Parts: sequence; structure tokens; C-alpha cells
Amino acid sequence: MATAEGRFLESPGVLLPPVPTIWRAIVRQRWVIVISGVFALLRLPSFVEPTWYSDAGTYADIGWALNHGARLYIEVWDNKPPGMYWLSEFLIAHFPTAIAMPLASSLFTATAAFCVAAAGSRLGGAQVGNAAALVYVVIGSLPSLDGNLFNAELCGAAFVAMAVAIVLRASSFRWLILAGTLVGVAALFKAVFAADIVMVIAIPAIVRLSEKRRMLSTPNAKAALAILAGCSVTMIAAALALLRQDALGPAIAVIARSDVSYIVTYGSGGISGVPGTLLTALRIFIVLVAGVGIARALIRRGHPSAAVLAWWLGWDLASAMVSARGFPHYVQQAEPVLCLALALAAFALSSRFGHRRLLVATTVLATFICCQVVLWLPSAEIAVASGHGLPGPKDDGVATSRLPAYYIDGYRRLIDPSAGQAFDASFPTDLAQQRMAVKIVDSLSAPGDRVFVWGWISWVYALSNRMPAGRYVALDSAYYVDPSAQSNLLGDLEAHPPKVLIVETKATPQALVDFLLQHRYQRVVTAVGGSDYWVLS
Repeated sequence: MATAEGRFLESPGVLLPPVPTIWRAIVRQRWVIVISGVFALLRLPSFVEPTWYSDAGTYADIGWALNHGARLYIEVWDNKPPGMYWLSEFLIAHFPTAIAMPLASSLFTATAAFCVAAAGSRLGGAQVGNAAALVYVVIGSLPSLDGNLFNAELCGAAFVAMAVAIVLRASSFRWLILAGTLVGVAALFKAVFAADIVMVIAIPAIVRLSEKRRMLSTPNAKAALAILAGCSVTMIAAALALLRQDALGPAIAVIARSDVSYIVTYGSGGISGVPGTLLTALRIFIVLVAGVGIARALIRRGHPSAAVLAWWLGWDLASAMVSARGFPHYVQQAEPVLCLALALAAFALSSRFGHRRLLVATTVLATFICCQVVLWLPSAEIAVASGHGLPGPKDDGVATSRLPAYYIDGYRRLIDPSAGQAFDASFPTDLAQQRMAVKIVDSLSAPGDRVFVWGWISWVYALSNRMPAGRYVALDSAYYVDPSAQSNLLGDLEAHPPKVLIVETKATPQALVDFLLQHRYQRVVTAVGGSDYWVLS
């Protein structure tokens, strides 16, 4: 295995047996059929899910507002870089709202799987690439790991996988610039993907070091500059797009303030001050140093494939563990490299011990367990530091124990639309409240009116086709980490008094009560779905 791995640049199919070309084509076709079939079976139920997921609702609401003239970071607001909102703007403009998000998630998962196969074939041979792609299709689609949802981590991971696949297979200046452009795009979806810029830049050097060449040779420097140039082009283009709407300054302020506050607040699990900051930094540092150290040891032993994966794994695991909240979609950033690393390790072990019957199934299970551990460790660290008991596994929607019911009810819903009630009950969202809110907005306002939800009822603006009267489409973490959020929001409502205002929060701020009384709002419905509805008289 070591000898074959050391020649991976010259011989990308080292693990494939010396069989005739036609048989090799049949084997590849069989893999494609299996991977495509598993992909379709696992992802079809996501297309009939209700509009329940809060983050996707935020993206949809912002995308709808951008399509109707709102300016990002000025009139509509959230704490992520602009990539996710620009993509949502495109999706909402070109596809039905209910299908836009699952369609995008499926396309990104398929793209990432293809790139995992390409990278795996380069690193360990065609069988490793195919197996890694199949494992990724399963792991990347499981609802218990948020594989059914539309998230920034999924999009960013697909762009990083594309960049790595290009760097591993191409050395020309133009292709390396494209790789840099793609990893730059990933950073526009979530700030932690900036770590992958460093990761991708170093891959050519790792390969050359494993081949006993000097790290700072001219080819390495040119490759790094080409990747960095592509990344710079992406950042400059994004900055110019924001500048055209006078939103560059607000964007920098929002992203810097909100992301830093988010990490300080949620990375430390509520432990304030220097101790919390040190816990977050220590968690990231240990994972990153471990990855770099393992990669260095593998370089010295002449294992370029394993060294590349260790290097990649260190950066993406550290990024996935920045927050201690443990939401399953955090680990999506590291899923492509986890699938590759475990598939390569599984084939290495099977080559030594000669057992391959359950290789893919075992790799899926191992990858799933690793994902759960990655999500669990940050919260476990915080629990130990706080003197509390160890936490249990975290789920954000569909628990692992509910997976059979999810697929049974989902396929029943696909076949029989009247069976949707049981499927809708699988999701942790008050869909009755959401539908009542949309009904109230539709009945008490006109399409050109502004409305607002003081709280968090996702999807309201996109489903009712109304513009939000305030910058926050949801009072989520971006709102609560900003000390001036309430005063800014009340200023927005004063500038654009909403025709309908829904109070979803349990405690109504006195400043909001004063605003409602001053503008003579009338309470139309009290405590329907847990919310109060006010209409401008």
C-alpha cells in the first residue's frame, strides 16, 4: 500500500486490478448505478418535507427580500457572509419556494460526491474513490446529520471538495486559479471556510515534500500564488458587488461583529471571559496541531495520500468544532474528507487482512460514529469545565432513532399526498403557528405592504410574499449577540411601520408595547398559536 500510495500522482488507479478495459468500464458503471440509486432513495423524501427548518426559512426570507429590492446588511440582515443569501436569492427567483432548497441541497451533495470520487481515485485508486463517494452519499443525506437540509456548510464543503479535486489532478496555472476561486467561494458561505484556503494552498507542497523535493521550490511557490490569486479574485468580486449597493462597510461590520460575538458566545458554551475563550482556542488548537503533526509524520514516511488527508482533516475538524452548540450540520464541512480518510484506511486494512465483504457498510458506520464524536466533543469539553455531567448526542431535526419512521412516512407522502400529516409531525416546528401567521398576513395586508414578526416564525415573508419591515427576518443569534439590535430594529419599524406585526416572543419588550400604542395598532387575534397579531389601524 505504501509503494502504491507514493506513486499516486503518476498512477491514479493503483488499487484497481489489472483487468481488461471493458471489464473496468463495467465495474465503474456498476458503481455509478449503485451510488445514484442510493442517492435517489435517501434524498427523495426531502422534496416533500414541509417548510419547517428555521435556517432555511431565514435564507428564503432574505432571498425573497433581495429579489424585491432590499439591500443585504442594510435592510435585511443575518450574520453570515453573502454567499448563502445570494444563492437563496437566485433559487427563490427561479424555482418554487417549497422545492428550491431541497433541489439545491441535492445538487450540492451530488457535486461533492463526484469530487470525493475524483479525489479518492487520485489518492488511493478507483475503488477507494467509488467507495468514498458511496459513503459520502449516505452520510451526506442522512436527516440525523442534517443531510436533508439546506445549510451553508453543505455548500461550502462542495466548493472545497471541487478545489481539492482540481489541485490533486491539475498543475497548470489556470486550473490552480480556478481551485483558488472555488475555495474563495466556500469562504463566502461561512467564515470558517477561510481555514480551507490555507489547507488547499499547502496541498501541492505536501505532495512535493513526500517526493523528497524542497518545500519552497519554484513550482510550489507558483502553485500557492495561483491558488491565492483565484481566491483574491473571488473576494474582490464579492466586495465590488456589495460596494455597488453601498453595503460593503455594513457587511464587514456585521460579519466581523456577529461572527466574533457568535464564537465568543457559543464557542465557549456560556462560559464568559478569558476561561471561555481559552476553552474554544484550546479545542481548535489541539485538533489542528494533531492534524499538522500527523501529516508531517506521513510526509517523512513518503505517504502523500495519507498526508494530504491528515492535513485536510485537521483544518476541517477544527473548523467544525469552533462552536460548542453541536448542531449536526457543523460537521458537514468535514464530511468529504472524513469519508475519504476512512475509505482509504478501510481499503488499506482490507488489503492487509483480505476482508472486503462489508467494507462499505463498515466505513459508513465508522464515519457516522466519527461525525457524532466530532459534534459531541466540544459540548463535552464545556460540560467537564463547568462541572456538569456529560451531554448526550445532539440532533437538530430528525433523531437517529427516528430515521426508519422518516423514510417510511416520507415515501408514503410521496405516493399519497393525504399522508402528509404523519410526515409533518416528524419535525420539531410548530407548523400550525407558521401557517396561521401566513394566513393572517395574507388576509390583513396587501402584497405591497410591509409586515414583521417580532420573534422567530420562519418562512413567513417568503410564503406570504411580503417585505419585512425590519432588518432582522428572525430574532435569532444575529439579533441576540448585538447589544444595539433592539434599538436598531425599533428604528426600522418607525421608518416603515408594518401593516401587520406578529409578536411571537413570550415577553414583549416595553419599547415595543409603546410603539404599538403610539401608532394605534389594534390587536386582532390573541394567543393564536402562541402569538399576538396586531394590525395598523
